Amino acid sequence: MTPSHDAHQATLAEKAEAEYFRRFLLGAPESVREELGIRTARIGGGVVTAMRKDPSGYWTKALGFGPGDTVDAATVREIVDFFRSSGKDAGIIALAPAAEPPDWAAIRRRFGLVPASKWAKFARLTGPIDDRPTGLAVRALTDEDAPAWQRVVREAFGMLEPDLTPMLRGTIADPDARVFGAFDGDLLVGAGALHLVGDAASLNTGGTLPSHRRRGVQYALLVARVRAAAEAGCRLVSAETGAAPDDTSYRNLVRAGFGHLYDRTNWQWQAGAPGASGAQPGSEALA
Repeated sequence: MTPSHDAHQATLAEKAEAEYFRRFLLGAPESVREELGIRTARIGGGVVTAMRKDPSGYWTKALGFGPGDTVDAATVREIVDFFRSSGKDAGIIALAPAAEPPDWAAIRRRFGLVPASKWAKFARLTGPIDDRPTGLAVRALTDEDAPAWQRVVREAFGMLEPDLTPMLRGTIADPDARVFGAFDGDLLVGAGALHLVGDAASLNTGGTLPSHRRRGVQYALLVARVRAAAEAGCRLVSAETGAAPDDTSYRNLVRAGFGHLYDRTNWQWQAGAPGASGAQPGSEALA
């Protein structure tokens, strides 16, 4: 059930991920967005986000650029300007390989962009997917489960700050999202979300408590979300994980019928880095 690797599939996968990222942050109440300094914008066909009060830096990112989008020096300058005007001195620009322009090396040098990490991009067509019994109950999460989901995120990813509970609650309430959890009795031991974006769906915010790893939790959540995407009428389901083939998440995606589309480099911009440039704060963004 893996898709053919073409520009259309890459575009669907990139846009679905970017839309999830934007909706996840905007799902928080306005007071929380103001407190955390959350801003979003659309630049050059992609989505750009920033969170001023985020020690991890994870939520300050430009993504969603696929084949056919305009990515040039002016685009990167506008992204960097957005990061600066949001009070950030660093941010990530994630480009699908097919979205990198011919002069990307020169643009990277001009703005001081350096490779921070690589993510593997996966996708599969919706369709039959095999169960693998875990002995754990899997069900849709409710608003009351949000604090427990936050605990899963904290322990799975070590993301102690900020408190993501408001965004997690927003995802549970989002009519275009589906969230599932795996329970050992009354204890939520794993959870993951699915955002529906037209013909595609993005798997995200999935994690398992360290105490319950290697028990098939992640695979069970993959099954639940792929089936939910099919029921919602989506044709493609995409996901991202670390680029190492021996990574557990990488192997689980392959077992669940996902095909590896490509590895995508996360390029880091850092204010003051050699070659870094960009306009000073002043551009306005839509929050």
